[in-house]
Amino acid sequence: MIRWLILIPFALLIAVGASGTFFLVASVFDPVMALLTGDTLFVGFWSLIDAVFAAEDPGPIVEDAFLAVGRIMFTLLIFPPLLVAIVSEVLGMRSLLWHMLATGILTAAVPWILRGQARIASPEELHVSFVLGLTGAVAGFVYWAIIGGREPRRSEPTAPSSGS
Repeated sequence: MIRWLILIPFALLIAVGASGTFFLVASVFDPVMALLTGDTLFVGFWSLIDAVFAAEDPGPIVEDAFLAVGRIMFTLLIFPPLLVAIVSEVLGMRSLLWHMLATGILTAAVPWILRGQARIASPEELHVSFVLGLTGAVAGFVYWAIIGGREPRRSEPTAPSSGS
């Protein structure tokens, strides 16, 4: 019971923080991610400023902007490790390979799932998916490392003693 109430939420919190830190570092030091992140933040910031100054009441605009950022963070950083943690705890799958691959593949697939259409990807899109996959793998590794990473020990059934 302690595992469900304390250890799993703590492990998820630390795993999400570690994957967020990895994603931030990758967005700064990786040239493709830095260009994408820089352009997105530049355009997004100035669009927000323009909309705020053009509106009579900027409160809803700022609120919607923060809500959109929160949705993106939840979709990319919180949902994949949370889903994999729930599935692994329910099914009892606790291997390192499972946690890293499942979380990495799910995180890398999020943009493709949300796009909703099939088309050939550009090299930049594949690069972003690779970085997102590594981000998910970091979350899976950290979660696995904190949660214990192995099956809980079960007591061996005792052999019935002979009545002689």
